[in-house]
Amino acid sequence: MSDFSDFFPAAGGGGGGFTKSNSYSTARALDMFDYNNAASYTVNPASDLGLEDGASIGYFMVNGGNKTAAGGGGGTYAEGGKIIMGTAIISNASTNLVLTPGVGILTADNGYSQGTASTISGGLTLTTADGSSRSGTPGYSTSSAYLTPGIGVNGYGQGSMGYSQGNVTKTGAPIHGTGGSVGAYAANSGSDGAIILYY
Repeated sequence: MSDFSDFFPAAGGGGGGFTKSNSYSTARALDMFDYNNAASYTVNPASDLGLEDGASIGYFMVNGGNKTAAGGGGGTYAEGGKIIMGTAIISNASTNLVLTPGVGILTADNGYSQGTASTISGGLTLTTADGSSRSGTPGYSTSSAYLTPGIGVNGYGQGSMGYSQGNVTKTGAPIHGTGGSVGAYAANSGSDGAIILYY
């Protein structure tokens, strides 16, 4: 869906920069992910990524497809998952990282529900719970207002139109790994999240 250079371009002048990436999602995710066969993954920065103490690592993480929240006019919203991205220092490359991609909302709910956070623990502590869902702001749907939902970031964390006045707006099955939402007040409406590492 996106190349790591979209987020972390290589440094100029012939040095530095990330040259490799690995992507992780759940066992329901698209085949485009390097790892999509488990609920969590253990990554050793030294032996698996070839990093040394003090090395930099980049990350892009998206929550499970996020929430349906009661809205005005009797409707609900469908919001894309929260996103965080940045770089971190691996202080001890021999300490494992445990990567757990978030899971999208699974049940119909006209109250408040949200997918689980994507997290990294062990040698780093990162969670999409600290991120923003602004890029996946949901479409607002009532008898008088229809607004375009947020498009996410390069296809990750996209929102969708909501439920209103007895109707369900649903754009098809969720694309697992993207952390988006395909419709409020509908079962299996949230896509599972993802974690991408750049090194």
